[in-house]
Formats: sequence, structure tokens, C-alpha cells
Amino acid sequence: MLNKLKPTIAIIDSGIGGISILKQLIERYHCGNYVYFADNLYMPYGRLKKKFLQKRLNSIINILKEKYKVDKIIIACNTASAVLKEFPTRDIITMNFIDNYTYIATPLTKKTLPNLNIISNGTLAKKIEANIFNPKLEKITLKFIKRYKLDNLNSFVLGCTHYELVEEIFRKYCPNSKIYLNSQFAIKDLDYEPDDENLSILFLQSRQSKNYIDKLNKLIGR
Repeated sequence: MLNKLKPTIAIIDSGIGGISILKQLIERYHCGNYVYFADNLYMPYGRLKKKFLQKRLNSIINILKEKYKVDKIIIACNTASAVLKEFPTRDIITMNFIDNYTYIATPLTKKTLPNLNIISNGTLAKKIEANIFNPKLEKITLKFIKRYKLDNLNSFVLGCTHYELVEEIFRKYCPNSKIYLNSQFAIKDLDYEPDDENLSILFLQSRQSKNYIDKLNKLIGR
């Protein structure tokens, strides 16, 4: 249960990708109040229309603010961040996109940010979502790396939090590439001082499934 007297951070993603950010926050603070919203009904976001996704995100944000009284919201999806950058607010943190970097991201991110150097793919995030605990995920990721010749790049940014969940596989097969996590750019300046020794996490989902909640708990080691 959440401690309603303590500040709360909400994390929004289309599925399990935002767990990469939640794990970073837990490692940093060792405590805190978190609400994780997995919009798995519409996963992956990269296949949606921009206007629909904007409307969908605004609806989720309003629910989290009104019902759960969250203090800050992290948009833990690069696709969602790209379509929300037109509407910045102080209590909403989005992924940053920096010129002169090569991003591995979704087609909608590329369409929304045409001036950036983006290698886009519409299927890998969904495959990671479905196979996160399957040994064949390494072969799936390697096939992706070879297809886009990522091992030949000097550096690139994992511009999808789902990709960050298989960071070790990217590093294994791209040993000479500098690999950056886009989430690290987003939360490095996060101003959040939890004053509670306890860790409280509430998982929410748009497509109800106990197995899905079990998957989220397993990903953070609970």
C-alpha cells in the first residue's frame, strides 16, 4: 500500500519497459512511493497515431493526479515522450532527445522527431514484452543487432525503455560501441527526496491480468 503522507512518483509506460526506470529509482533511493501504470491494452505505443496517443496519455495523467495524488510523473516511454514534448509541465518528466546522437527507437518516435538520427523498428519492443523471461530473447535481440549493423556503430542510444531491459545483450554483441540509456538522461536531475524507509509500489494496468502483475513484480525481484 502507498503511504498517502509521502510524495509519490508515477511511472507510465505501454508495458514492462518502464521497469528499467523504476529499478534505477529503487537503486538510487532504496525507498519511496511509486505508482507504475502499464498501459498494456495499447502496447506497443509505437504503432499508434500521434493524436490518439496524446489523448490517451492526457487521460492517464489526469487519473493519476486526481485518484492517486501523485507529485511527479515520469513518462517512461520514448515514443510517448516524443508526442508529449509539445506540452511540457513541471511535474511531468519526459525522455530527452539530444542532437548528434543515434537513437534506436520506434517508427512513431522517428516520425515525431524527424530531425534526429533515428534507426526505427516497430516490432522489437513487442517481442521483448512477450519474451522477457524466454531464453530465445537473446537470439531475437542479436538478429535485430545484425539487421541494423549496430555492432558497427561507434555509439548509440537505446531510445526505448523496453530495449533497456536487454541492455546486457546489446553490450555483449556490440562490445566496441558506447551504449547510452535514454532514461539516464531523463532522471539524472530528478529532484525527489523520499523520507520514508519503506518501499511502496502500486502496479496498475489497463488490461487486467494477474500474470502481468506477477511479471512486473518478478522484474524488480519481488
